[in-house]
Amino acid sequence: MAAVVVAEALRAHPQAEQAVAGPVLTFIHLAAAALWLGALVQVLRTTAGWRGEQAAARGLLSAYARLAAWLFAAVVTTGVIAALLLVPLGDVFTTTYGQVLLAKIALVAGAAALAYLARRRLHAAPGRLPYRPARVEASALIVVLAVSATLTVLRAPADANRPLSFAPPTTGPVVPAGTRAGEIGISTRASTGQLIVELTAPQVGNPDDQSYGLSATLADPRGTRRALKLRGCGTGCFYTPLTWREGTSHLTLTASAGEEWAGGRAGLAITWPARPDAALLRGTVAAMKKAPRFTLHELVTSNTTLGLGDLKQLPITGKEFLAAEPYGSGTAPVITRLPDDNGHRRLALAYPAEHTQLDLTLDETGRILHETLTAPNHLVTRTFVYPETGEEGHEH
Repeated sequence: MAAVVVAEALRAHPQAEQAVAGPVLTFIHLAAAALWLGALVQVLRTTAGWRGEQAAARGLLSAYARLAAWLFAAVVTTGVIAALLLVPLGDVFTTTYGQVLLAKIALVAGAAALAYLARRRLHAAPGRLPYRPARVEASALIVVLAVSATLTVLRAPADANRPLSFAPPTTGPVVPAGTRAGEIGISTRASTGQLIVELTAPQVGNPDDQSYGLSATLADPRGTRRALKLRGCGTGCFYTPLTWREGTSHLTLTASAGEEWAGGRAGLAITWPARPDAALLRGTVAAMKKAPRFTLHELVTSNTTLGLGDLKQLPITGKEFLAAEPYGSGTAPVITRLPDDNGHRRLALAYPAEHTQLDLTLDETGRILHETLTAPNHLVTRTFVYPETGEEGHEH
C-alpha cells in the first residue's frame, strides 16, 4: 500500500505544478484517506465479532472516532491546498475536472457527517452501538476513493499562464536553432505543436537565482506576424504551443537577464517540417577527415552588442578540427537538414543538454564551408578556406 501511495504521489497532478510540495501533499492526502477507510473497515470487522462485549467494542469505536477526526482534518487540508494549486476558481463549475472534484468534496462531507452522527450515537445511547452509520460511512469512503481515481485520469484545468516546473518533452523530429542577444545565449527547439526557448547568461553564483525575461514575435511563411504568449518552464526556459506552417518562419526574440548582463534583440529562422538527416552528418565527418591543411577564419564573441569579435586565421587539418568539435564522432542528439543556400547543403545540429547549436554549410563534396556555433557563453562564426586542387598536400 505504501509503495502505491508513493508512486501515485510522484505522478499525480500536483507534482506537475509543485515539484516538491505537490508529491508531499498527495502522499499525505492519500495516506490519510487510506488509513481512514482501512481503520474503519477493521473496526467494523472487529466489533462484529465482539457483539457480546459491548464495553470493548465501545472503547474501540471511541478510539477510532478520535483517530478519524485527525485523519479527516489531514484529508481536507491537503485536498483544499491541492485543489487551489490545480483548479482556478473560475473553472470549478465549468470543467469536468472541477465538477468531479465538487462531487468528491460532497462525498467527503457526507462521510464526515456520518462519522459525526456515529460519534453522537455512541455517547447518547450507551447500550447501543452505531453500526449502521459506520457502515454507510465506509461505503461513502469507498466511493470517494473511486472518484479520486477518476480525477487522476482527467486533465486538470490549470491556469494557461502558470509557469511549468520543467520544459515539456519535444514531440517528434526537432528543428533546432541558436543565436545570441548581447551576453545572453538563446537556444530554441521547434517540434510538432510547440516551441521551447532556453536562455543562458554567464554564470556567477547559483544559476537558479538568475532572472530572465523574453518576448517573442513570429512571422509565418505567409508573412503574418503575431506576438507569442510564453509560459515559464524553469530557470531561463520559455514554452509556447505553436502550430508550424510549412516553410520558413522568422522569430524575433528580445531577451534580458537582470541588469548585470547585456540583452537585446535577435532573429532566428525556423524551417518546417524537420528533415532528420544523420547520413549527411556522417558523410560530412568522413569528408572532413580527408581534408588536408586549410585555413580556418574564426570570429568569437561573448557580447554581440560589441560585434562578432576579432578575426583569427588558423592553419589546421580536417582531423585536427574534428577532434575539438562535438560532432567529431559523426553523431548528434538532434540533426536536421536546412534549406540549401546557393546550391550548398546545410545542416542544423543541437546538443540540448549543453545548450549548444550549430549551423553548417557544406560544399558539393561534403566539406564544411561555413559554421555558426552558439554555446552558452560564446557565438563562434567560422569560414573554411581550402587550398586549390593543385595545392593539396603541400604545406604553406
